[in-house]
Amino acid sequence: MRQVSVLPSEKIEMLTNSPDPETVTGIRDRAMLLLGARTGLRPVDIVALRLQDIDWRQGRITLVQRKTGVVLGLPLLADVGEAIADYLLHGRPTGVNDEHVFLRSQAPHVALAPSNGLHHVASSAFARTGVGSDPEMGHGFRVLRASFATRMLEGEIPLSVISGALGHRGIASAKHYLTADEVHMRECCLDFAGIEPRGAQS
Repeated sequence: MRQVSVLPSEKIEMLTNSPDPETVTGIRDRAMLLLGARTGLRPVDIVALRLQDIDWRQGRITLVQRKTGVVLGLPLLADVGEAIADYLLHGRPTGVNDEHVFLRSQAPHVALAPSNGLHHVASSAFARTGVGSDPEMGHGFRVLRASFATRMLEGEIPLSVISGALGHRGIASAKHYLTADEVHMRECCLDFAGIEPRGAQS
């Protein structure tokens, strides 16, 4: 699997705060970026999120993942909930008979396409902030997902918990994130103690 860029927390904050809060599109995009950055949700699941998937009283998001078909339950973090609520109250088109949370800002007001819609949201955030991402290392919401997983690893969260939070079928799917955690990868390195190179014996 191709390695994806990992960004530090301050640059993730720059990306999530970059949309214009005075515009309908900006309110929506900030909510989606925060959702991706704080939960690691795949773009296909963000655009497929329905109003009934959010339990405001219990502070939970529960959805069926499009890629795996597995039910995933996530905590509704305070800043994510506030951003989504802001969009629902002040940005989402009214009088629309569509159960998806995030809709196109222009008619027809339907759910966004996971490929084109969210790619534009992410690429615009990168362009506004000047945060670089090597095209060979991945881009967009994949960077938010990889950065989220790496921060959990750095916090010594067990890989099994990270795999569950990311909605993987098994723990093996999350192992490639280990390569981005340089601190703990160094701890796995072996020295040459007790290993004498050929020809070194006297």
